Amino acid sequence: MVMNKTHKINLENEKETLLITLQAKALDSRSRKTILNDKKADKIIKMIDYDFEKLNSFGNEIMVVRAKQLDDWLEEFLAVNEKATVLNLGCGLDTRVSRLNIQSDVIWFDVDYPDVIELRKLFFAPKVGYKMLSSAVTEFQWLENIPRDRPVMIIAEGLLEYLAEDEVKMLLNRLTSYFPHGRIAFDVMNSFAVKAGQDQLKETTGAVHKLSVDDVRDVDRLDSKIYRTDSLSVFRSKYIHKLPWKIRLTYFALCLIPGFRNMMRLLLYEF
Repeated sequence: MVMNKTHKINLENEKETLLITLQAKALDSRSRKTILNDKKADKIIKMIDYDFEKLNSFGNEIMVVRAKQLDDWLEEFLAVNEKATVLNLGCGLDTRVSRLNIQSDVIWFDVDYPDVIELRKLFFAPKVGYKMLSSAVTEFQWLENIPRDRPVMIIAEGLLEYLAEDEVKMLLNRLTSYFPHGRIAFDVMNSFAVKAGQDQLKETTGAVHKLSVDDVRDVDRLDSKIYRTDSLSVFRSKYIHKLPWKIRLTYFALCLIPGFRNMMRLLLYEF
């Protein structure tokens, strides 16, 4: 695992957006009141040759709150399923596998595009119970590498908005057909958020958000096997209260706008 030189990034479109979330977590780790305390993200970002300044206006705090809420849901699941499988879809350079205190009986799979996984291997190494799979998540051969005899927790952080609705439906259907039971957690953005950020996102990375969700019941209907157990606006997460007061005040004011209030929601399903 190479950790002693600068790595130049050559990613495009939705692949490049992994750097937005990486930077958010790294900046949070430098805060006096850090939420994630993601020191590994900060270590990685210091070894990457990239103009991170252009990513400064993408709402870093919200991405950190999103990640922490997903961490909580995963830890709750593992507390009652000690011998479980964790599936992290569109993992990018996410450090969740090392950020959390994962017990040795858990098996963990990180899945992303081949060139993203090649980048990831510069900073993470396979080990017993942990494997990186090189594939687009919508090409389902990778599923054959994953055992089906354990309860599974599936995380899709910052992923589904880059898929079309029919792709999301197919992904959910394949996952719930393959695994006998488990949970799946992900975030969705509403049309207000997608429209507000589409020009900047495309100009900065070339990425395009394809999915917007204004009514979470539309997600419920994508798969008859899933049952929604939680739906939480990111601004209703308890971790919002850990942000600096000026940022909290800004978000409080913006949440008076209905579209802004539900611009990003975190959904948890059982199947």
